[in-house]
Amino acid sequence: MGNVIIGTGSYLPEQVVTNADIEADAEDFSREKAHGASMDQWAREHHGGVTRHHVAPGEATSDMATQAARRALADSGVHIKDVDLIVMSTVTNDYRLPQAAGIVQANLGSKAKFIQVDAGCSGFVDSLMVANGLMETEGYETALVIGADTLTYFNDPKKFMPRTVFGDGAGATVLHKKRDTDYGVKSFSTGSDGDLGDYVWVPGGASKKPFSQDVLDNGLHYWRFRFPDIYTWAVERMTRCTLEVVKKSGLTLDDIKWVVPHQASVNIVLDVAKRLELPEEMFIITYPHTGNLSSASIPIALDEANSQSKFNDGDWLVLPAVGAGMAWGAVTYRWHDYKAGRNGHAGANGSSGGG
Repeated sequence: MGNVIIGTGSYLPEQVVTNADIEADAEDFSREKAHGASMDQWAREHHGGVTRHHVAPGEATSDMATQAARRALADSGVHIKDVDLIVMSTVTNDYRLPQAAGIVQANLGSKAKFIQVDAGCSGFVDSLMVANGLMETEGYETALVIGADTLTYFNDPKKFMPRTVFGDGAGATVLHKKRDTDYGVKSFSTGSDGDLGDYVWVPGGASKKPFSQDVLDNGLHYWRFRFPDIYTWAVERMTRCTLEVVKKSGLTLDDIKWVVPHQASVNIVLDVAKRLELPEEMFIITYPHTGNLSSASIPIALDEANSQSKFNDGDWLVLPAVGAGMAWGAVTYRWHDYKAGRNGHAGANGSSGGG
């Protein structure tokens, strides 16, 4: 038995923001300090960002997640009434309460059990692990697994660096229990370093330091980062969890066809490729046009690659992620060509059919 993806979907807001747009009103950037480089030259060199998407006024995490979920459902051919589980990861809830996942459930007209995972960049792997585990142990048949974040709300408008890194978006997959198959989710390898939590930090606006005039005046509701430390840590942890999960699955790197990583930055992903001695072409990279989307990075990359028909039936994929927490995780997955299955064509192991 395996839990297989039978639909993918994603959503990026309409507004596209370029590096030049950010330079036009950035208060802490100057070409003189950047040794004559424009913002566009600086961003491309330092992390690979070119454009990113911003939500429209009034558009929230649940709105993006709903759109991505609807597209994944349409791709799967599954009716929302047949979904019995929704697992969604975000660190940018619409409100303090209710959970954005519950708003998504209501928007879809669903009565499925929903669970919201409060996790950053590793959130989609965590959500996939939760959904997969519940399907294995509690009898759920079909799950929507969603990653969505509105990260631009954490960006200090006075600081150019986070504005060039982060964007907004949502991605979703439909996960379905398929019997008598070796397709689907194989293994997970995850971990966390809570003592490094200040690597990525939003100090104000929660129970430790509630919203106040002091929080607003000092910008404590915006990101704080230790970028040099994050970079080294991220490359090491993403490399480690990729190797661990491949070994745990009884595979070798030679068996892997595609790596669909969290889009921390182009440079981080390429350094991981070098550490693993894998060709860059194996890595699905969306960062130049999306930026870092936290929980949404992997499902959006997965959907874009799937839409481009990059994955063939039987391909082994690794989905590694690292991020705030600090946390990391990876999953191995054997691609099931669900579209060919619906058309009655045999899969790589001689099986056919989508569900």
